[in-house]
This record gives sequence, structure tokens and C-alpha cells, in this order.
Amino acid sequence: MRKILLLFGFAMLCITTQGQEQMQDIIKYKCDSIFSLLEKETNSDRKVELIINFYLTSIDGFPFLLLDLGQRLLVLGEQRKDPIIESSAWSALAQGHRLTGNYVKALQIHGKAVDMAEKSGNIKLMSFAINQMAHIYKDRLENEKALSLYKTALAYAEQTKGVGMWFPSMNLATVYLNMGKQDSSLHYARIAQRQVGTMNMLSNAAIIASTFGTIHSRKGNLDSTRFYFDESVKIARESASPRYLNATYVALAEHFHLHKQYDSAAWYCSMAVNIVSNTPSANLALKPARMLIDYYQDRNPDSTVKYWRVYASINDSVNSARANQQIQMLTLEEEQRKRDIEAENIKYRNKIRTGLLLVGLALFLLVALYLLRNNRQKQKSNLALQKTLAELQTTQKQLIQSEKMASLGELTAGIAHEIQNPLNFVNNFSEVNSELIEEAHAEMDKGNIPEARNILHDIKENEQKINHHGKRADAIVKGMLQHSRNSTGQKELTNINELADEYLRLAYHGLRARDKSFQASVTTDFDPSTGKINIIPQDIGRVLLNLFTNAFYSITEKSKHRPEDYQPTVSVSTKKLNNTILVKIRDNGMGIPKEIIHKVFQPFFTTKPTGQGTGLGLSLSYDIITKGHGGELKAETKEGEFAEFTIILPS
Repeated sequence: MRKILLLFGFAMLCITTQGQEQMQDIIKYKCDSIFSLLEKETNSDRKVELIINFYLTSIDGFPFLLLDLGQRLLVLGEQRKDPIIESSAWSALAQGHRLTGNYVKALQIHGKAVDMAEKSGNIKLMSFAINQMAHIYKDRLENEKALSLYKTALAYAEQTKGVGMWFPSMNLATVYLNMGKQDSSLHYARIAQRQVGTMNMLSNAAIIASTFGTIHSRKGNLDSTRFYFDESVKIARESASPRYLNATYVALAEHFHLHKQYDSAAWYCSMAVNIVSNTPSANLALKPARMLIDYYQDRNPDSTVKYWRVYASINDSVNSARANQQIQMLTLEEEQRKRDIEAENIKYRNKIRTGLLLVGLALFLLVALYLLRNNRQKQKSNLALQKTLAELQTTQKQLIQSEKMASLGELTAGIAHEIQNPLNFVNNFSEVNSELIEEAHAEMDKGNIPEARNILHDIKENEQKINHHGKRADAIVKGMLQHSRNSTGQKELTNINELADEYLRLAYHGLRARDKSFQASVTTDFDPSTGKINIIPQDIGRVLLNLFTNAFYSITEKSKHRPEDYQPTVSVSTKKLNNTILVKIRDNGMGIPKEIIHKVFQPFFTTKPTGQGTGLGLSLSYDIITKGHGGELKAETKEGEFAEFTIILPS
């Protein structure tokens, strides 16, 4: 083991200031060339490749260069209103702040980067932005959160035929190493190594080599340990980045500490501290300083005090209670944002048929048939039929409200889940404000008015968020009450796009509350020119809910066969055509056999198993559209492939 230390001793001469300046000049030149190409590029995927190329120059080894690049990209992105360039700008700025230890600001900006990437719809960019955000949690050893984000980034990368898998794979290897799972770490490190081996990436190759070195160290493979650490040091020195040399030194210190060579471990810790001192990456001295405190505690009091001061200074700025609290709140907001996006992009079905109503309708039908066959007198027969018909019509009207209330019972579970989210935020921000008020009083008592004003500013922002989430809860409750009311029969100007989106979300949350495993891909294509049309919104809402329900039932039944290449999909679109509005709801489920398609709008006809459907949903929907609104309801289908229902309404 002593030979390993001597070998590295020759390789670990400190990087000279001149060497760093030369490397930064090289990186600036390369980035300027890439930036010129980016200004001219119009292809989305090629833009993302150029953005990733910035990081292949080892620019993230020099935080100030990264911050400068982020500002340049932001100006270009805002000028062109280009979400791809804007997202990359926010990612660069966030990464720069993260590398200088400002995790709160970094996480705030990463949220903008991810949001902009999702708006762009580019899978490669979404993978990259989510991967960058995960670094915050990796650095803070919040391993489960980091794993979740890195795996999401890797899943997106796999959709692009594996392009860019090295980035999240490299980071997954690091997180699993932090968790002590050497085999999982080795698996992802090998994936990253295979791709990085064909690319010119000095800094990332150093991290991967260091990961291999640590894995072999823990497994006791000392020859392999020596090989990979020697490679890591060599590559890190070529990158001229204090950040990457620091990471390699810390890994070497942990190696020697593991094998009880404490003097060698201390030597590498001191190298790790010294290499980042007086640099933008000074916060990276936190871990080696902590190890040196433990080493010198019973050996040298002066050195213990020296490194304690280094550790305390960095720890106070990076891991303060207030910073931790802000990061926690930002994490909660990001998770809520993801839930909102999921609710807007997935449609689901939710409708209950009650056995009692089915029995009642069957009895009325039997009475009508009995009277038709057994009443010899035409007058009495007609009277009985008229009475039965009147009862059926009354029951049909009651059924509309009863079915709506039955569906409301299940939808309530989803709505309750929706309400809980904004209420959680109201409670959380209220608790934070209570603590901030106490802090403000304390600062005012000290006479520290500027700090008190800063705290009051935070309180004001929190109050705005409380008001925002309170209004969200109020809107959800109003929507639920409106859904439960009887139809007034009065037409009013209504935005058909918003109505379709509202019933889509209500249906989805009700189903998810009952079946967490339900998954489907949904697409929407709303024509903004449809404007507002004169309809009875409650009645049209029931039609939409019924069609959504049938669509999701069909894809669920088809999913039970679980074909490997089947992706359950439901789509909804609107279009203004001359003086009409078309609403199309399509699914790729079981479809309807050609020989029975003409029966689907008949009362009591259903393709569902006995007890699961009354056969009145499409019949009632047909009456609402044709008789109540003077429109048309059409069905087009192919058995085993798709079903599409088209609502045509006068505009």
C-alpha cells in the first residue's frame, strides 16, 4: 500500500495558477465555438447536443465560467423565446451556484430549468435538466430523492436509443456508492464507462475512474484500486480543475482510512482542502476538513482548531437550518408541480352502475311487456303503455341525477386528494411564518433592521403562497358543488375546451384514488378558435364523463392481456369547422364489433359483463346531444384496434 501512496505523490503536484488560466482560456475558446453554432442551429435535437457539448469541455470544473455561460445563454434564449436555450441557461446557472455551495438558489433555478424543458417537449433536454437537478440531493446525501430523479433522467435517455445514458448512469453509480451498494454502483459505472470511453470527456472520466477505484478498494482488490486511482489522478490533473482533483483526493483519503493507513488518509485530506482553498469551490473542503478534525483530535490541538474553523465556516453557509428549511419547501413545491402536470396529461374513466336501478328498470320493462301481451282491450292497453312510458321517462330523468351522484361518490376520493395538496401547503407555510415572525422579533430586539426586513419579505412571500393555495382549494370545492347540482336546463356561453379538460381531470383523480396502478397515455389537441358556445354545461359534462369512462374501460380491458408493445392511449381534440364545433374522443382499446355498432345508442344495450353496465350511458348521451342541443353523436370503430366518438354541436 505504501507504493500506491508514493506513486500518487508524484502525480499530485498542485495545479499552478498559470495551468488553470491556460485551461480556462481553452474552455472559453471551445465554448465560444459551440455558442456560435448554437446561434445558427434550428433543429431541436441538435441544439440539445450542442448544449451537452458545453459540458464536454470540462466547464463545470470552473463555476465562474459556467455562470458566465449561463448568463449568455439566458440572453439568447429570452431574445428568441426559445425554451430549449432558456432551459439550458437555467441549468448552467443553477449548476454554477451549486458548485459554489449555494444550494437554495441552485434548487430554485433548477426548478425553472426542468419546467422549461418540459414545455419544450424535448426528451433529451428533459433527461439533462432532471439529471442536473438531482445533483443537489446527491451532494446533500438525500440518496432516495437523488435516486428517483436520476432514474427518471435515465428512463428519458433510454427513450432516445441510449444517447446520453452515461450522465445519469455515472451519477447513479456515485449515489449507490454513497449507500454502500457496491454491486449496483459497479453496474451503472460500467454503463457510463462504455459511453465515456468513446468521447473526449476528461472531467467525467476522472469521476468514473475514481468510482471504480473506491469499489475495488471496498472489495479488497488492491491492484485494481491502484490502477483506477492512478488513472483518476492523471485525468483530473489534465483537466486542471481543483474541483475534480479534490474529489479524487477525498476518494483516496477514504481508501487509506478504510485500510487503516491514517497518516496517508490525512495527507490526502489536507491536499483536498488545500486544492480548493481560495477558489469558487471552497465548499468542497467540508468533508476532508471533517476527517482532519477527527485525525488531529488527539494528536495536534492547533491543527484540530485550524480545520474546525474551516469546517464550521463552510457548514454554516451550506447546511444552515434556514437553508435546509428552504430546500425542503422547494422540494415540496416541485413535487406538487409534477402532480399537477400528471393530472393535466392523463385521462381516466369513472362511472358506477347501481344494481337497484338496474332491477327497477327491468321491472318496468317486464310490466310494459306483460301489458302489451295480455291486455285485450286496445284502450286499456294504450293507457297502461302510456303510464309505463311516463314512469320510464321519469325514471330516466332520475337516472341522470342518480348516476351523476353515484359517480360523484368515487370522484370525491380524487377531489379530496386534490384538496389535501393545497391544504398541506397552507399548513406548512403557516408554520414557517410563525417561526419567521419569532425570528423577526428577535432581530428587531437586536436592532438588526435589515435582517428583520428580509425576514418580513419572506413572510410576505409565504402569505402570497398561502392565499394562492387557499384559492386552489376553494376552486376545487366550487367545481365539486357545481358537478353535484341538478341541471337547470338553461343554456349558457361555455368554453368547451375548459369543460372537457375539467371533466377529464375529475375522472382521472377518482380512478387513481381507487386504483393506484392505473396508467395510460393521454393527448389533448384543443382548438383555441372554438371560443364559447351556447350549451347546458352540466349535461354536456355528463356526456364527456360517460365517453371518457368508456374509453378508459376499453383500454383497461385490453391491458389485462398485457401485450409487450401495447401502450394504452386516449386522446381528445376539438375543432371549429364552419358553423359547428367537433369534439373527438378516441382510444386504442378493444373497439366495437362491426355487427353491433349500430346498436350502441339503443337503451339498455351494453357490451359490458352483466352487473357492470345498464346500457343507458350512450343512450342518454345521444339524447342530450341530439334532442337537447340539436347536434350529432357519431361512432367509428375497428374491433381490436380503436373506437372514436365524435360530438358535433352548433356554434
